Amino acid sequence: MPIVTLSPELQALTERRYPNDWTETDTRAVDTVRVLAADAVQNVGSGHPGTAMSLAPLAYTLYQRVLDHDPTDTDWVGRDRFVLSCGHSSLTQYIQLYLGGFGLEMEDLKALRSWDSLTPGHPEVHHTRGVEMTTGPLGQGLSSAVGMAMAARRERGLFDPEAPAGESPFDHHIYVIASDGDLQEGVTAEASSLAGTQQLGNLIVFWDDNRISIEDDTQIAFTEDVVARY
Repeated sequence: MPIVTLSPELQALTERRYPNDWTETDTRAVDTVRVLAADAVQNVGSGHPGTAMSLAPLAYTLYQRVLDHDPTDTDWVGRDRFVLSCGHSSLTQYIQLYLGGFGLEMEDLKALRSWDSLTPGHPEVHHTRGVEMTTGPLGQGLSSAVGMAMAARRERGLFDPEAPAGESPFDHHIYVIASDGDLQEGVTAEASSLAGTQQLGNLIVFWDDNRISIEDDTQIAFTEDVVARY
């Protein structure tokens, strides 16, 4: 596989950074997430451990430090929404739901991809508590998240138009993790264009640019300048 040189823009995006108050406990928690991802796939004999392991710091930081949510009330209107657009990496979300007290237990992680379990191969809304959107077909999650962001803004205008900025329950954010494969889909190009046109400041997308596809480096099929496009 050829050596890929990152542009200065991508180097800035991929530089490893930690919050100022990051502790050894946080590091150990992330390591635990990675081990759980590897063990869950090893236990069932199938799945996608790599992405869940590499995304562990991001997922942990989102759930423990960023998302405004209440594990005891997953229907709270003011909660932030999280959408895992790369649904094949379902463990990225399941492990955080387990650690965050959303109701998943260790036995559920052991039952990954098993019939009638709470941890199917791809996240399913109304099946696993804490999952906001069913994902699997790449691109679907990001596109749905654009709709969620538009809906939140519309609801604010209808039900709480006089509230100061940031003080309405409809001022929540929608966070998305999207993979290279997600951004190769036409539906994400269309939805992202709409998001930009509508200036959806409540939509935050993390692009997992790992440059790995099932066959080779993603450059065999996808060479767009994603940073420039967005």
